[in-house]
This record gives sequence, structure tokens and C-alpha cells, in this order.
Amino acid sequence: MSLDPWAALDARRQRRQWRRWPWGWTALGLSLAAWASVFMLAFLVLASVGMPGDGDHALRATRIPLLITLSIGVLVTLGCLVASVLSLRLPQRPAAGIAALALLALLVACLLLPRLF
Repeated sequence: MSLDPWAALDARRQRRQWRRWPWGWTALGLSLAAWASVFMLAFLVLASVGMPGDGDHALRATRIPLLITLSIGVLVTLGCLVASVLSLRLPQRPAAGIAALALLALLVACLLLPRLF
């Protein structure tokens, strides 16, 4: 640890580099990735449907890709929530963060709406 005030200021600037990242665009990209993971999950579920009387061989064959896609979708959704909150808290592109939250809310509404009826 140096007693030089300029070195301390430089170290402080280096620690706060993440504040200048484009969190709004990151949140928007992650929300689009969440939509893509839902479409991929739907594709894998439809691919795992086999012939009647065939057993569960098709479902067993796609179990690992289903779990991987589901875990990636959960991580992307959590990352989108964090990035959109950061874009709203920091003064950088809050409109993209709001759009990402709107897309994520629309995704949740589309997934939960059939359960309500």
C-alpha cells in the first residue's frame, strides 16, 4: 500500500472500471438470449417426443441437452436481472435496461399465462 495519493486514486479508478460498462445493452442482449433459450427448450422438448409405445428412449437421449439449456436459461435470466438493475442504478443507457426488463416480463407472462387458464 502506497502513501502516494495519486497512486491511491489510480487504484480506486481501476477498481471501478465496471461502472462504465454498457449494462443496458448487456441486459438487452441477455434478455434476447433468454428468449432464445426458451425457444431451444421448446425445440428439444418437441424433439424428445417419440412414437407411441416406443418408451422413453427419445426423452433419455435429450435429457442432457435439456438440462444444459435449462441451466443456461436460468443463468441468463438472472444475469439479465442484475444487468438491468445496474443499468437503472448507474447513469448509462437506462432505456435499454427498461426494454430488457419489459422483454423479460413478457417472456414470463407468455410462460405463465397458459397456467392461469
